[in-house]
Amino acid sequence: MKKTDKEDSLKIARLIQRHPIEELPTVPIPNDEEEDNRRLCTEQENWTRKLTQSKNRLHSLFTQAGLTHITKKHLRTKANREISVALLPSRYQKEAERILKVLDLVEQNLKLIRKGNSRSSTKKTKPMFRRSCLCLELE
Repeated sequence: MKKTDKEDSLKIARLIQRHPIEELPTVPIPNDEEEDNRRLCTEQENWTRKLTQSKNRLHSLFTQAGLTHITKKHLRTKANREISVALLPSRYQKEAERILKVLDLVEQNLKLIRKGNSRSSTKKTKPMFRRSCLCLELE
């Protein structure tokens, strides 16, 4: 099933025709602060997804190398990852080191997002839209 703007427009038009305007829900336009919060949430979600993806990729290298005793728990911290990567056979080392660099960058960016948000959230605001975003626990 394909989705197009034309089909969406028709659905909206039919909805408006079936219901009186007073009964239709109103959706407030988000202000700049709300837009910034949404953007920050999206960015954090993307970096968190990348973190998980990179850890999973690193874990798969251990599995390919036959080091099945290394679990994802062993890959949670930078220090443990570096210790674990040292156990890999040399043919897996370079790829693992590149993944470690990516993980460092991702964790650094997530730390910056959390740090920046804690400074900017001195005001207590109640979000109009709930999203699963750890960085925005404002109330």
